[in-house]
Amino acid sequence: MTINKLLVVIIIIFIKFGGCEKVFKSVPVVFKIYENESVLLPCYIQDNETVARVKWYKNNRLLGDTLDQHTLLPSRMYMHRNYSLQIDSLRAHDTADYTCEVIRPEPLGPIKQSHSIEVQCSPSVRTIPEEGFLEVRKGEYVDIGCEASGTPKPTIEWRKNGEAMALLEHRSRIRFRAEHRLLAGVYECIADNSVGDPVKAAIRVIIQDAPVVSAVRTFVHTAIGLRAALQARLDFAAPPAKTAWFRDGRPVKTDDRIIIMGHENSHQLIFRTVRKSDLGNYTFRAENKLGMADVSFKLTGVPNVASFKVDPSLNKATSTSFTLIWEVDSYSTIIEYNLWIRPYYGSRSPIDPDSVSTVGPAYFWSKIVVPGDSIDGPIHSASYTVRGLTPSTVYEATVTSRNRFGWSKTSAVLHFATEPGVGRTLPVTIDYADITPTLEEPESEQPENITQAHVFERLNEMPMSDSGAREKLNVIVISFLICSIIWLS
Repeated sequence: MTINKLLVVIIIIFIKFGGCEKVFKSVPVVFKIYENESVLLPCYIQDNETVARVKWYKNNRLLGDTLDQHTLLPSRMYMHRNYSLQIDSLRAHDTADYTCEVIRPEPLGPIKQSHSIEVQCSPSVRTIPEEGFLEVRKGEYVDIGCEASGTPKPTIEWRKNGEAMALLEHRSRIRFRAEHRLLAGVYECIADNSVGDPVKAAIRVIIQDAPVVSAVRTFVHTAIGLRAALQARLDFAAPPAKTAWFRDGRPVKTDDRIIIMGHENSHQLIFRTVRKSDLGNYTFRAENKLGMADVSFKLTGVPNVASFKVDPSLNKATSTSFTLIWEVDSYSTIIEYNLWIRPYYGSRSPIDPDSVSTVGPAYFWSKIVVPGDSIDGPIHSASYTVRGLTPSTVYEATVTSRNRFGWSKTSAVLHFATEPGVGRTLPVTIDYADITPTLEEPESEQPENITQAHVFERLNEMPMSDSGAREKLNVIVISFLICSIIWLS
């Protein structure tokens, strides 16, 4: 075959399969359009072209053929006389590649042009697991997810109990070890692709663990003949816990006078009319297959903890005296108060709050017995002016109360200062100008009945029930002894 004949064959083949001649007037287009709208896919041929047949394809599936009457376009599609394809009421499943194939007479071959449709649709999500609920035991793994669909592809963000989770990337699955019950909660995924509103789906995760119980008041003051209630809260239990009330290790016997009530997480032991035999220690217990928890109560007639009144118009101060005022709840007459006073040498370092610096000799509490009153209460007020104090000195005070049932717990500590005046002042480095009476809450809230014999065996013993306060005094005494030895040497 000569070179000229070979060239002719190559040219014919090249022309048959489209060649480089510009046959289409239209160009390929990517249509990004919303649902329910219409789109026109062009298939425009040059005017000098002869068309024998036109076919339209969705991906690789034949949609319509101009020479085949049996190939009918779907009802929402229409082919115009210029062979363009119109699609109405777009749906999400219309997203695809659409190809126009033009078949020309021999020796010309078919030519094709493709367009793409991306139907922009709002996202939807499906939770994993589908029921939106997962329960695992402590130590097992939690595996949850949200499968999102939509065009364009949605991004997913996560929230736990309404709070955003700080994840490094958008992810559809979350997997973690259930090491603590606090990891349980409602996990919410939010899918958004800027088309319509974001959609949400929630998965409730429960981590099985031993019960957790609590109480607002464990020291309950009452009186004979009154109504009283011990109230506990079941904060957590998965699986559900069995609950019971005990007194001194034995189940509480209920009757018409003593009843047990439970509503949701609140559990009460109610005494409709308190008798003297009811006073004592009680325990609320919750137990499931993974463990047990309890909280102890004391039902007592001893007074509640006294409360100092901090009011400049009432707390009158001079250089050598200070008036203390306090209140206490007691259904029985207050027999007496023990008011404890001592100079305050210790000051906490702002750098290390746990450290205590001391200057001067070791100090001890001084007890002042204040008579009670003759009223039955329930609120008792008392005041006492402490005299013989040192000018420009910071003091601290605490008080206990006694009725016929015994001594109350120790009150919060009140810090106060005397006015400047002539006389010996203690070598402390505190600016007294800004000192106002300040209450310091006690560290211990244990429900125990503190009696005079248990706490105050000696005049100089601390009226504190917690070991932390005793340790503080030990540190002060030891520090002073060391300083004294160094000074003497």
